[in-house]
Amino acid sequence: MLTAKVCVRYEEDWTAQLARYNAFAEFLASTFRNRRYIGIMALETDDMDASLAVIEDHQATDEVDVLERYELKHADRESATLFVRGSLTEFTPLQTLLYEGFLPIGPTKLEDGRECFDLLLNDREELSKATEVLSEFGPVAVERISNEFNRQVTPSTAEWQELLGSIPPRQRELLTLALQEGYFDIPRETTLEELAAKMDITKTTASNHLRKAERSLMKFLVTYVNLAADDS
Repeated sequence: MLTAKVCVRYEEDWTAQLARYNAFAEFLASTFRNRRYIGIMALETDDMDASLAVIEDHQATDEVDVLERYELKHADRESATLFVRGSLTEFTPLQTLLYEGFLPIGPTKLEDGRECFDLLLNDREELSKATEVLSEFGPVAVERISNEFNRQVTPSTAEWQELLGSIPPRQRELLTLALQEGYFDIPRETTLEELAAKMDITKTTASNHLRKAERSLMKFLVTYVNLAADDS
């Protein structure tokens, strides 16, 4: 068995057009029935309004609902969760892979205007067949091949919610201020005393708040950093 990341640029689809806005997306859930498509996608882009216009104006799109939307201030980008309804005149790359008996692992990803799939395959001959199938939609690239199956271990939604809910408002406020003011930069752009003054608390209280918040975050994240590390 082997796994491979295979990407295709679907030339006639809105997914390819989003490349101009440096968009990244994950198709979290989708279903097809009677030439109808319904899906939920998480989209991150440099220009959300323009990206939404591309999706909404495409001939295959019937309706787009924005379920949530927020700015990623540290990266000058926006993120949104979209509920998309559409009408299909032909099979999509994902539908075609499934119809031909290939097994995608995890969500379809949109990178650089290409739809990317992690596939579980028997051998390189089957990989060659998968690329041939996808080439009907546009240029295909094999990004990664591994002879081992390794499930990507990521935090569950419940774990994220538990972590985010465990940080008290004042700790969260101080963390946000520290990041905005450059406290974590190298070299630092502000001091603990200055942060404490802006929060109207003592330096000792500010230090305790930061250390407790940092410990909660690091205790959670380091576990998954170690799981994701490739030390081979």
